[in-house]
Amino acid sequence: MMVPSPILMICAGNINRSPFAEFYMRKRLEDAGVYAKIFSRGLLALPNQRSPKNAQQAAAEFDIDLSPHVSQPLLRTDLDQAAMVMVMEAEQRQHLAKMSPAGIGKVFLLSQMTDGKRIGDPVGKDMEAFRKAYKVIATDVDAWLSRFGI
Repeated sequence: MMVPSPILMICAGNINRSPFAEFYMRKRLEDAGVYAKIFSRGLLALPNQRSPKNAQQAAAEFDIDLSPHVSQPLLRTDLDQAAMVMVMEAEQRQHLAKMSPAGIGKVFLLSQMTDGKRIGDPVGKDMEAFRKAYKVIATDVDAWLSRFGI
C-alpha cells in the first residue's frame, strides 16, 4: 500500500467540499490502519469559518464529524509541502498551475478515477444538495483509495 503523504484537498471556500474529502479520506485510512497526513485549504477561503449546519448534518450521515473544522486559505507553502493535491473542478487546477507551475504534475481532479466531472459546490443549497455532493466525494475518495491498494 503506497499512499502519498501529505495529501491536500482544495475547493473554493474550504467549508463544504474539501473538508468533507479531507475528513472522509482520513477516516477511511484510519479504519484501514494506514497513516497519511490529509489536510484541506480553500482558494477563496476566509480564515476560521465553520462548516454550515447542512454540511455537518450531511457529513454525519457518512459518520464524519465536521464540527472541529475551521477554514484556511491556501498558501504557496501548502502546495509545496503536499505530495498530492486534489481539486474539485478543472478551473481550480488551472488556478494552481498559475500559482505553482512546477507543481502541476501532482494536482489531480478528485473525480479523475471515476467520471472526471466537476464536483459542484452545495454552498447555500438544501440538505439534498449536500448529500449528493458528499456521496460523489465519498465515491471519488474510495476510488483513489482503491488505486492506492486500500
